[in-house]
Parts: sequence; C-alpha cells; structure tokens
Amino acid sequence: MEIKLNIGYEQLIAIINQLPVDEVIKLKAEIEKISLEKQVDTSDELESIIADGPVMSDEKYREFENNRKKFSQWRER
Repeated sequence: MEIKLNIGYEQLIAIINQLPVDEVIKLKAEIEKISLEKQVDTSDELESIIADGPVMSDEKYREFENNRKKFSQWRER
C-alpha cells in the first residue's frame, strides 16, 4: 500500500510542532541520517562522473605543453 501526501512546508512545520519532544528528537536523527545518505550518494556520483570522463593521451598532453610554452613566449614579447 502506498499513500502520497502533498503537504506544504508550513503545514509540515505545524505538524512537527505538535509532536512530543522525544518524537521530535527521533525525527531530527532520522533527517540527519537521510541527509548524510544523500550527501554520500552525491559524492559517489561526482566521483564516478570524474572517473569516467575523457582522458588526454600522452601525445595530446605533450602537444598541450608545447602550445602552452609557445603562448607564454608570445605573451612575454
């Protein structure tokens, strides 16, 4: 069974304010746990994007360095 509610932020805050203190503490811990899980997922995703990204060949890197030197000499004149 699945129930979805469309509750606005202000309504959610009002509901939380009605909870007893011990329930608010439990809710806070759960929110922190969820937040940490989402942060880990995001960093893992970024890491995989970077790892799977394009890599410059040694030949292209030497060409890049050569061009860099030429541009540096050009600017110094």
